[in-house]
Amino acid sequence: MHATRPAALLLFALAAAACAEPPGQGSAPAASSTASAAPPPAPTPEPSAAPAVAAPDDIDVAALKKALKCLPEAKGGACAVLDAFATCVPWAGVVPSGDGRWIGRGYVIEGSNKTTEEITILRSKRVPSSEVGPGQLPLRIGIANIAKEEGQAHEQGDKLIRALARGDVAARSNAALEHVKKRETWPENFAMKTRGGQIYVASQGGGFLCQGPKQQLFLAQRAATRGSPGDGLYAELWPVTW
Repeated sequence: MHATRPAALLLFALAAAACAEPPGQGSAPAASSTASAAPPPAPTPEPSAAPAVAAPDDIDVAALKKALKCLPEAKGGACAVLDAFATCVPWAGVVPSGDGRWIGRGYVIEGSNKTTEEITILRSKRVPSSEVGPGQLPLRIGIANIAKEEGQAHEQGDKLIRALARGDVAARSNAALEHVKKRETWPENFAMKTRGGQIYVASQGGGFLCQGPKQQLFLAQRAATRGSPGDGLYAELWPVTW
C-alpha cells in the first residue's frame, strides 16, 4: 500500500535536514595512526677550535756564523752577537709598563763583506689578546734606527749606549734618550715563541730575540732579500724604559 502524501513530505524534510548539518557538529574523524611526529630540531654545532700553530725553529746560529765566516770568540760586530745567542736566555717580551724601549749598536751585513754600523732601537708594546692570532704573543715589536738626519739624537746615541752598557744613569739632557722615549711612530710586527723559547719577530726576513745577563737584548734579523745567507741586522740593545 502506498504512503500518503503528508507522510512522504515529512520523510523528505527529515532527510534534507540531516544532509544540511553544519560541519563540526558531527563526529570528528579519528587521527591517523600513521601520521609521523615533527622531526626534532637539529643540534647546534659546537664551535671548532682554532687550528694549532707550530712554533718556529730557533735561529740557526751555526749556519749564520758559517755564512759570515766568523772566527772563534769574536770580539765585536755581528759575530759577537751570534756568539751571545749560545748563552742568552728566553725573554718574556712583555714588560711591566707595557711599553719598553731599547737602544744599541747594530751591524747591517750586505753580501757578507759589507758591514754598516747604525744606532738600532726597539720597542715592545703590549696589546690585547683579542688583537693577536693563534700562537702569537700579546705584543707588537718595532725595530727601527736613529738616522743621521735626526741630528743630535744620532750624534749622542753612542754616548747613551756606552752609559747604559756600563750600568750608569743616562743624562736626561741626552738627545738620543729623549728621542727613544718620545718616538711615536714605530713598525708593529707580531711575535711568537720559538721552540727553544726565543722570540721570533715577523719583520723583514724574520728576526730573533733573546736576553743577556745584564738585561740587554740580542737581535738577529735576516734581510728581506739576501744576496748572501748572512745578510741582515745584528744588534745588542740596552733598556731605556721598561
